[in-house]
Amino acid sequence: MTSRLATSALAAMATVALAACSPGSTSTSSPEAPGYPRVVENCDREVSVSTPIERAVAINQPATELLLSLGLADRIAAVGVSDQQVLPHLRGEFDAVDKFQEEFPALERVLDLEPDLVYSTFAYAFTQDGIGDRDRFEALGVPTYQSPSECGGQEAERSSELSLEDLYAEIDDIATLFGIEEDGQELIGELRERADAASADLGLDDVSLAWWYSSTRAPYMAGCCGAPALMTRAVGASNAFEDQRQLWPEISWEAIAARDPDVLVLADLERGDDGDSADAKIAFLESDPITSQLTAVQNRRYIILGGTTMDPSIRNVDGIEQLADGLRDLGFVQ
Repeated sequence: MTSRLATSALAAMATVALAACSPGSTSTSSPEAPGYPRVVENCDREVSVSTPIERAVAINQPATELLLSLGLADRIAAVGVSDQQVLPHLRGEFDAVDKFQEEFPALERVLDLEPDLVYSTFAYAFTQDGIGDRDRFEALGVPTYQSPSECGGQEAERSSELSLEDLYAEIDDIATLFGIEEDGQELIGELRERADAASADLGLDDVSLAWWYSSTRAPYMAGCCGAPALMTRAVGASNAFEDQRQLWPEISWEAIAARDPDVLVLADLERGDDGDSADAKIAFLESDPITSQLTAVQNRRYIILGGTTMDPSIRNVDGIEQLADGLRDLGFVQ
């Protein structure tokens, strides 16, 4: 992706002017509201808001869906999303909120909305090639929040595994910043109850899963520590590439064949690239000389999930439910 940041002197002057009037400004002339500031620790940074958030910008589906799930549609200025997939019960609110034309809009386009919080799922948003780094937003007086699951970025090797508790902590952080802690705890309670119910008594210790996200030439398969691994652990199965420390390492088909997983979990993506849709994945698997010999392929043991469900988000609870149902349908759960 190419950088969308403006490079002209005029754009720089406009940015400075916007900083002066932004409601997120840290200027000492702006009095703090009762109960504020609200402060959370996020990716080795302190995020502080001094007044109620009214014009949040959300980048990526998971951030958008979390805000909508907390009943914050009327406090969203705009969202950047990659496709039109959305949790069914959020469809009405999703259709009503303003959307950028791009998932990662230009910095000046974001600042035009005078946001009082920019919240992104993926670390790419807070880079020069995405929208702009967090230091720049901070200098402009705009608080930012990065999903903790992406603190190190997509390519970093992981030292710890993502857990449901990490996702619940993110919900609590966002609810704290918006001053709706009780709503956050209610959502956490609902998700926790659903996850516990979906993962109870499955008995899948001997079942191995391999999660394929995209690409047929050098497929991106789920490693040890992201959302797919979280969902795999929740149902008691094993991840065929648990030893891989990246979120989505490229794995050769020969290596996949050597591990011969019992089940293939396929991402159904809308982008239209090589091997994106579930149908394209299955067509490749059943025609390629190597993949057609996999046990999972010969027995058509596929479970299909939406691509966003494989990102860290509240959708991971839906994913646990879908995964458990899929394993039951394949006969692994009595």
